[in-house]
Amino acid sequence: MPLEQWLFILGIGLLVIEIVFLGFATFVLFFVGLALLIVGALMSLGVLPVGINIAILAVSLLSITGAVVLWRPLKAIQSPKEVANIEIGFVGHRFQVQTDISPDFPGTYTYSGISWSVISDTAIDRLTQVKVIKADVGQLTVTPVDNTLDRE
Repeated sequence: MPLEQWLFILGIGLLVIEIVFLGFATFVLFFVGLALLIVGALMSLGVLPVGINIAILAVSLLSITGAVVLWRPLKAIQSPKEVANIEIGFVGHRFQVQTDISPDFPGTYTYSGISWSVISDTAIDRLTQVKVIKADVGQLTVTPVDNTLDRE
């Protein structure tokens, strides 16, 4: 089997191991596999002479060059992104409390036929517009809505 075919097989094998089994945890096999494919293609096209010494040198140089050029963009893809606060379920829901609420005396709110306990760290007068900031099982934590500042 010609050297070019071995380079293709080895390159594809390393890329499969890196992507499927390691999930881009390390980029070393990715850079070497990519370099093997490129060198195999260049040898098949006659751009590079076919020879094991040339192949080793070209794969080494392409791997290092690929690592230097692609390391930052690939690392940026891999690093976790900043998670935005997304309003899920009741969080962000607004309603008007029907009774006075304080840290010692929770209120209630009926939604979809379910009676929820409504708590707050501050005292809230009845008929005040509130916003849910946390939702637990059977319990909503609310804060008063400042209609002059909180336009959503």
